Amino acid sequence: MRVLIAGAGSLGTVYGGFLARAGHDVQLLCRPAHAAAVTGRGGVEVRSIDETFVAPLRATADPTALDAVDVVVLACKAPDTSDLLGGIAHLAGSVSTAVSIQNGVTGGAALAGWCDPSAVVGGVSMVGGTLVEPGVVAHTLAGPTFVGPLGGTRAGAAAQLADELGAAGLEAVLTDRITSVEWSKLVHASPSMALTALTRLDFHHVFVQPNLAEAFLDLVVEGVAIADAAGVAVDDWPHLLPVRTLARLPRAEGLAAVAAHGRRLVDAGMTSIRISMLQSIERGRRTEVDAIHGQLAREAARLGVAAPATRFAHQVLSGLDRVLVHQGGEEEAPCSS
Repeated sequence: MRVLIAGAGSLGTVYGGFLARAGHDVQLLCRPAHAAAVTGRGGVEVRSIDETFVAPLRATADPTALDAVDVVVLACKAPDTSDLLGGIAHLAGSVSTAVSIQNGVTGGAALAGWCDPSAVVGGVSMVGGTLVEPGVVAHTLAGPTFVGPLGGTRAGAAAQLADELGAAGLEAVLTDRITSVEWSKLVHASPSMALTALTRLDFHHVFVQPNLAEAFLDLVVEGVAIADAAGVAVDDWPHLLPVRTLARLPRAEGLAAVAAHGRRLVDAGMTSIRISMLQSIERGRRTEVDAIHGQLAREAARLGVAAPATRFAHQVLSGLDRVLVHQGGEEEAPCSS
């Protein structure tokens, strides 16, 4: 396959590295420093969980320098989607498969407005990656990539993509309930991102600190109520917190389950996790607040669902987002991540 990772930061570069090692022709559209480092060595170094390898691929920060591709993996942060897709409009006609691995639930719709909707496959990534330095990425979590057909996806496209990801060494799970996975991750992300971003704390604190655990559960309950009103059945998917169960438990049991998850993180030594939204704030970059909390808040308003905690999180994080970006004079390129 001829593959473009559009907006290749840490996560997108992990996918690009594995696909390139499997023999696919991979191009990264990424930031200039990352592109220069990859070009200089003729590939990207992937420090995976059990091995380190260098995968031969190409990288550029210039959308006009890209060759035609068969597959597009949309990996940029949600705020950059419109600009990025506009910059690669000349590639849309050749694309046979397009998938988003972004946070949020709007990536598929954005792709369907960019290329032939029958090419768009739903996707949710549970893979972890960290950009160690330009040209070097760490594969930190070997979770699955869920893929599945959306309303207009051509027959067999999702299964083919799952097969190619699996053959490249990336676990793939084919499901006909991809919308449920997308929304379940959205509900999971809402408290995880909001509470760590606002407190500047490592992830485990939002479970083990009682006041934060209360807020975490409030946001989960509201998120599930919004999904239910939207006609989406969230579920307890692997590699995500069991959001449906948490929302259905009696309050005391739900809080006990949240606290128990925090203790498991501590016992496993997972006490230095910095959620992506917090990392963006620390770098003075735009966050995905609109794609996460904004999406939920808008749906709650549209459907008449009371969601005061979600609305508050959206308001505060949006204000923080704008102040930090203004202070930092952000110059994010469309291929940012």
